[in-house]
Amino acid sequence: VLSNSKYGDTHRFIGVGSKKWKYGANDKWATTISTFFEYAQGGRFNYIYGGDINNDGSSTNDLIYIPTTAEINTMTFAGANQGAAFDAFISQDKYLSERRGQYAERYGALSPWRGKWDMKLIQDYSFKPSSKSNQTNTIQFSVDVLNVGNLLSSDWGLVQVPTSIQPIGVVVDQTTNVPTYTFNGTQTKTFNYDASLLSRWQAQFGIRYIF
Repeated sequence: VLSNSKYGDTHRFIGVGSKKWKYGANDKWATTISTFFEYAQGGRFNYIYGGDINNDGSSTNDLIYIPTTAEINTMTFAGANQGAAFDAFISQDKYLSERRGQYAERYGALSPWRGKWDMKLIQDYSFKPSSKSNQTNTIQFSVDVLNVGNLLSSDWGLVQVPTSIQPIGVVVDQTTNVPTYTFNGTQTKTFNYDASLLSRWQAQFGIRYIF
C-alpha cells in the first residue's frame, strides 16, 4: 500500500538574504549581514499501539485503529474513565477525529507549522602586512545567531512535537485473544513544545585570519 514519506513536509518556504557594505579608506572595512529563514509544516509521524496487538512479535509497528465513541464504549480498559479520556483525546486531535472508524495511516499525522530565522554578522578589517606588499590580509570577526526569533521573544521559534506516538497501550489475553487497553488520562493534548535546542536560540563567535 502506498504511504507517505517519513520526511515529507507538506509545505516548506525558505529564504536567504545577504548584503555587504564596504567603507573607509581603500575599503579597509566591510560589514556583511546575512539571514536565512524556514517556515514549514511537518514532520510526519505514526500513531501506533503501545503493545503487540497483532502478535507479530513487535510492539512498535502496529498502526492504531481509531474507534468511534460507540466503539470505545465496548472496549475493555484497565482502569475507570480511561475510555472517556481516550475519547476526549481523539476529539481534540484534528487528524484522529477525522479518521474515526478507520486505521491511522502510515506517517499520516503532521506536526504543526514551525518557523526558524538565523542571522550572521561578519566584520572585516583589511590591511597590507607591509608598505611594500601588494597583498591584502584580512582579520574577520563573525557572530552567528541561530533562531533569532526565540532571542527576541520566548514565544517565537518554538517547535511542537507529539506528546506520544503511542497514545494507547494494549495487552492481548493469549487464551481469549481479548485486548485490554490502557490510556493515561493526563494525556489531554496532542502536542507539546520541544524543550531541546530546536526551540532555543544559540550564538557562536568566530575569528579568522585571511592571507
